Amino acid sequence: MQATKREILDAATRVVFREGVSGLTLEAVAREAGLSKGGLLYHYPSKEALIGGVLECYLEEFEDELERRAGEGPGSWTRAYVEATFEETFSDAEREINAGMLAAMLLNPELLEPLRERYAVWQERAANDGIEPALALLLQLAADGLWLGALLGLVRLDGEKRERVLKKMLELAGGAG
Repeated sequence: MQATKREILDAATRVVFREGVSGLTLEAVAREAGLSKGGLLYHYPSKEALIGGVLECYLEEFEDELERRAGEGPGSWTRAYVEATFEETFSDAEREINAGMLAAMLLNPELLEPLRERYAVWQERAANDGIEPALALLLQLAADGLWLGALLGLVRLDGEKRERVLKKMLELAGGAG
């Protein structure tokens, strides 16, 4: 990714983290990135394009993390998905960014299309991970449910309870846990 585009996306993330999705304006992001609004518009011609760019960057980073974590053997990709999702779920900084970006995408559901496409690929990866496909899907959905539940403030898993749930999910995916 081009350095200027990356700086713009990082600036957008900082703006959302600091001011929430309502503070995500092209002017605020340009200021945060140290660019003119015209310079920002050259790379991202609209707020929707900027949000799409942030989402695409997030998805690439998440997939890189999955590949980094995935080992060999049955269930390795599913375990990587569970671990990476747990990390995203229980990180205060990530939760705030995820909430802001989710809110922005829900305002324009078309922005969710890249996520839908990637999610279909992830479901296929889980289904072909060498463990019972229904179990792999169940673990993926459970991890996603925890992510969304925590994001909405519905799920509170702290300390030992969180570790027990993670251990059980990894165990079910064929890992030692």
